[in-house]
Amino acid sequence: MKTNIAPIYFRELKALFYSPIAYLVLVMFWLISGYFWGSVVMAYSNYSMEMMSRQGMAGQLKIMDYMISPFLGNMMVTFLFVLPLVSMRAFSEEKKSGTIELLFTYPFSDLDIVLGKYFASLTFLALLVAGTLIYPLTVAGLAHLQWPVMLLGFAGLTLVGAAFLALGTLTSTFTENQVVAAALGFGALLLLFVLGWVSQSGGGSFAGILSQLSVMNHFQNFPKGLLDLKDVTYFLFFIGFCLFATLRVLESKKWR
Repeated sequence: MKTNIAPIYFRELKALFYSPIAYLVLVMFWLISGYFWGSVVMAYSNYSMEMMSRQGMAGQLKIMDYMISPFLGNMMVTFLFVLPLVSMRAFSEEKKSGTIELLFTYPFSDLDIVLGKYFASLTFLALLVAGTLIYPLTVAGLAHLQWPVMLLGFAGLTLVGAAFLALGTLTSTFTENQVVAAALGFGALLLLFVLGWVSQSGGGSFAGILSQLSVMNHFQNFPKGLLDLKDVTYFLFFIGFCLFATLRVLESKKWR
């Protein structure tokens, strides 16, 4: 099937960076990530000094476990609050301004429109994640970094962000109010995030189902350097399902 994504992609990317929200999100995210990185570095430094005072304990500290993994976990939580601000405008702004009807008259399929907008948000996500890669480089000369493990952790973080954006794109089709779209996206993401905690407090098959649906549970292997096909499949299916649902919602509203 032939697609024509590029015009929608560049149109959306241009609109995204013309908005002050994009720069606010970038600065806010990088400042928060910088704070978290400073916090884990200080915690690692204090803990390593404590361990060095104990004979035979100094060599047991692993920078991947005590710095990179906590940092990536904090970034995933930050995505929970930041990414709905990126995806909230995908279709809600088009509906509010009335350009959604005009967009459907252009020679683009619904798939072109959805993928073009989604890929533009992925580009923004890549910029967010790339900006945080500089933090581990600040300690590269002082500590041994396991680059394959670290990059796999950042790849997992990017997959989580891609899933969050897909869900946010879906919620933006429900309303013309961007704030409401962001609130819906945040609420849905928070629910998926805490499913892991709920599953830990219960037992039986139902707890197992909740555990499999939890975003957090499927992310935690990546910072450890463990690539599980089950986790990758989960995120890819999550993204595909949200984009498919977005297409169905647009189709129903277009012909209503």
